[in-house]
Amino acid sequence: SEAVVVLTNLALGSISPTVVSGIAEQTGQIESIDRWSLEKTCWKLAEWDRMGVRLQVVSVDSSAARLRSSDLPFYIERVLKQYEIAPERITIEITEGVMIQQSTEIMNTLNAIRKIGVGLSLDDFGTGFSSLSRLAQLPLTEIKIDRSFVMQLDREVSALIITDAAINIGKRLGVNVVTEGVEEHAQQVLLSQMGCD
Repeated sequence: SEAVVVLTNLALGSISPTVVSGIAEQTGQIESIDRWSLEKTCWKLAEWDRMGVRLQVVSVDSSAARLRSSDLPFYIERVLKQYEIAPERITIEITEGVMIQQSTEIMNTLNAIRKIGVGLSLDDFGTGFSSLSRLAQLPLTEIKIDRSFVMQLDREVSALIITDAAINIGKRLGVNVVTEGVEEHAQQVLLSQMGCD
């Protein structure tokens, strides 16, 4: 399998995670990847705890396909118990696509995950077509503003306005607001002044 990866890399060059996850969804492998990701995250948290390195919260991506599975909350609960990880130390990241789909089964799964105590984060906020009414209905604990806005903060007034609006929306909804892609101290200072968590 390593040889296939090397040959694919030589033939196609770098392949973005979006392409890989799309193929994984089409081939039915995304649920296995989601399970592996959660299990490895909890295993690593437990290992770091034993080493005296304590992270408060770690986020784990979840696909829309996995969120349609009614057994997901039970699986999460089992993995947390297996590695003795408190539920509030894990946040499941969902995409705006999940918000658009917002079927009864997905909403039931999201609510069950929140009942366990695991957080829910809306990833890449601001890049899709978010419906504010749907946003208010999701049992979120966090909104994650996409890195594309952070990269433009010092150059584009519109990026600054949208980021500020997203922070205010999150605060009014009572959820944490975080951003991706903060790489400069000036960005961190500005975001802190704007009230970003």
